[in-house]
Amino acid sequence: MIRGIGIDICQIERIKLNTYKRILTDEEIVIYEQIKLDAKKYDFLAGRFSVKEALFKALNGIESKVLMRDIVILNDESGRPFVEKPKLKNMKIFISISHEKEYAVAQAIVEEI
Repeated sequence: MIRGIGIDICQIERIKLNTYKRILTDEEIVIYEQIKLDAKKYDFLAGRFSVKEALFKALNGIESKVLMRDIVILNDESGRPFVEKPKLKNMKIFISISHEKEYAVAQAIVEEI
């Protein structure tokens, strides 16, 4: 059963690179620090921010104790993002992140198992 759907859009220029430690988990920081170009760092950070906001909206109080740094977003071998979810039990989560020039947009769907 679907418990929630969330969507978020983030204007990339509003992202500040020095905020990455408040948004990213330790696993995501490793990936972030390997990115060479600042423009790609902005895209990565805006995408992660947007997908975590979309997930909060989809959760809609289901897991009120979850913080941004509790949500680990990784990519599979084909590049698709997925939620590594040690704190989000009994849920199947589907996410999508997209970038277009000045914006990052993300969607999250939470399904109860």
